[in-house]
Amino acid sequence: MIKAILFDKDGTLLEFSDIWVDSIIKFLRGKNLCEDAKRKLFKKIGIKENNEVEENSILSSETVEDLALIFAEFMEESPKEIYEELDDFFLVFLKENKKFIRPTCDLKILFENLKRRGIIIGLFTSDNFRQAKYSMEYLNLDSFIDFYAAADLYEKKPNPESLEIFKEKYLLRDEEIIIVGDSKVDMIFGKDTVKLGVLCGTGSREMLLKYTENISEDPRGVLKFLWLKMFRI
Repeated sequence: MIKAILFDKDGTLLEFSDIWVDSIIKFLRGKNLCEDAKRKLFKKIGIKENNEVEENSILSSETVEDLALIFAEFMEESPKEIYEELDDFFLVFLKENKKFIRPTCDLKILFENLKRRGIIIGLFTSDNFRQAKYSMEYLNLDSFIDFYAAADLYEKKPNPESLEIFKEKYLLRDEEIIIVGDSKVDMIFGKDTVKLGVLCGTGSREMLLKYTENISEDPRGVLKFLWLKMFRI
């Protein structure tokens, strides 16, 4: 029986590319980088020439700390200095550009439906906590979230630290949990959890099918999955 669902944030609950690419472009305007260095940096973190984001890249799957390590290769500042600057910058950018906080579907209806079923909802993200919580608060969804696992609170995905703490807190087993995400990192997170891959982020159907047969256009597909699972039982 499924008792909890863990959602990735960017590319799963929220549209991905615009907000991250635009914020990084704006951040770099304040740095003394030539165009060639910017192109090399973009390629290394996974921004294509058309400003789309590559699947399973640093930008699509890793953390702000990972971004800072790459940025430091092109700047005179230390990774720690860049990390702290990026963390503050991304939060300010979010607050100044709320138009970029766009859900991939009607999340309020989805979460209301899940709560009526008694489902515990967790948000597991490679983003930092302040940005994740602010996004959910802006969309009036924070009250639905029972557990936040952000990269600055726990070891980053796919390290199981946050999952084990979540399981212990709610007395759950892996097979009672669905993980919904759009990346390889999401799909290998949690050895025996049930996986649902979504196509509203950077991950392709071909890539996701390597890890799960459960594929949906967006996170609403979890409702159909729950219904089918109940019907089979």
